[in-house]
Amino acid sequence: MQTQAEVMAGTRRGLRGAARIDAALDAVHATSRLFAVYAAISAVALLFPHRPRSWPLLLAVHLLVVLLGLGWGPAAKAAAAVAGRWPRVWEVLRDWYPLLLIPALYKELAILNVAVYDGRYFDPAILRVEGAIFGHPSQDLAHALPYLPLSELLHASYLSYYLIIYGPPLFLYLAGRRADFRRVVFGVMLAFFVHYVFFIYFPVQGPRYLFPAPGGVIAEGPMYRLAHRILEAGSSRGAAFPSSHVGVSIAQTVLAARFLPPLAPLVGLLATLLALGAVYGGFHYATDASVGFLLGLAAALAAPAAMRLLLRLRAGESGR
Repeated sequence: MQTQAEVMAGTRRGLRGAARIDAALDAVHATSRLFAVYAAISAVALLFPHRPRSWPLLLAVHLLVVLLGLGWGPAAKAAAAVAGRWPRVWEVLRDWYPLLLIPALYKELAILNVAVYDGRYFDPAILRVEGAIFGHPSQDLAHALPYLPLSELLHASYLSYYLIIYGPPLFLYLAGRRADFRRVVFGVMLAFFVHYVFFIYFPVQGPRYLFPAPGGVIAEGPMYRLAHRILEAGSSRGAAFPSSHVGVSIAQTVLAARFLPPLAPLVGLLATLLALGAVYGGFHYATDASVGFLLGLAAALAAPAAMRLLLRLRAGESGR
């Protein structure tokens, strides 16, 4: 027969477990609502005159995401049916869909900013700021420091962006820390979305589209060639300011310091080298990197408050 102390200890463990489950589900709901907010904001671009012919389909997809994110009744019932039939598959998809959708969301940006501005970009405004504050390091830095080892290090660090995005969440997921995993996913997606709103409504091409790529000996490096090949294959025009590479990497550094402290110095080092590589390689203006740093930092610090705010969007709570 259990003693009173044992019963109380078991009760405390049960409450802690329930609290962890509630926290994990709260993060899932907040991320869904974050998607809904972004889908609504970005859908406005499809109401502008230069929208593509496929705009009704795109608008329908955006509206569906809004309804799903806000827990629309029929969608919630369909999700519950899928979860009941394939619970393990549903749980994995529910956890990973935000990160898996990043490439598709990124590719859509060029369609949306063209819908708003018909191919007009705001590089002249950024170049004026750039010249007044920094000079033109995106054009001059590689020419001033044309060293192959340095170039390879900075280009490899620029490519570490993908490791920075997916590495810490994967580590938490495999460690079974689902609540922390979902909080990190929320923070990362918040950082992405605040950058993406800029890309839609204040598009900037960046130096890669306006000036020749740095050449000479550094162009012989495999990391240099790989970085340029990836950008040529998949970059989205108008997505330079603020730099989401820098912003998301800084946000992930802050999140790593919160949830994976041993990993934070490595993520921070990679983020720093990535920012330097973004300018050295001529991919971003220094202004892009600087504002991206500030925006990513703000998104990571604001993530807990943003999560609480989005959770108040539950039906019946908005008027309290």
